[in-house]
Amino acid sequence: MQYFRENEVVVPGQLLTDDTRKRGFGTYVRDGKVYASTTGIVKTINGGVRVIPVSGRYKPERGDKVIGIVADVKPNVVEVDLGGEMVAVLKLPERESPPLNLDIGDCIYAEVKSTGLRGILLSNEGLQKIPSGILVTINSAKVPRLIGRKGSMIQLLRRESGCDFWVGRNGLIVINGPDPSSEFAAIAAINLIDREAHKPGLTERAIQLLRKIKGGSGEQA
Repeated sequence: MQYFRENEVVVPGQLLTDDTRKRGFGTYVRDGKVYASTTGIVKTINGGVRVIPVSGRYKPERGDKVIGIVADVKPNVVEVDLGGEMVAVLKLPERESPPLNLDIGDCIYAEVKSTGLRGILLSNEGLQKIPSGILVTINSAKVPRLIGRKGSMIQLLRRESGCDFWVGRNGLIVINGPDPSSEFAAIAAINLIDREAHKPGLTERAIQLLRKIKGGSGEQA
């Protein structure tokens, strides 16, 4: 039996279901029942019950796509700032130049290859250098809501704003739009999602905000 509503905000210790097979991220099992282990938004994803935290520091996991700023280039190693005092590295074969001619200050989009006591290692495969755009930061716990189910929210933002987005699981986002007004609208929508990720009707409010800002800028032009 299920004891929650989809997208409900739950608190630690709140009963979610008595089907232990549905235990997912952000939950724990006790006496044959599943409870929330953190404050967050409860969702059913692929048959499992997950609680997405509404706040918290980013914890890197293998396979995460992240955005970072090149902080230092050393022999065989490129250090990348992921925000929040978190640094990752790209390891290079001996006597090989940094991929994509990376230099200090460059913004990159990369996949987490591994994490552990030795730190965070990024993969060289699929590495991208983001040429331009505006860097925005949100709470990393809100990134799944920004992306939406099957990418629905980020696709909506692209369509309504006309901007390109690079979204890092670490809470860093790069926006590149056709003009400043489009980028401003996209930033406003992202800030709305960051503030109100736990509230119902978020998609409709994001659409209204984007259209209001874009429409207002069009009237002034």
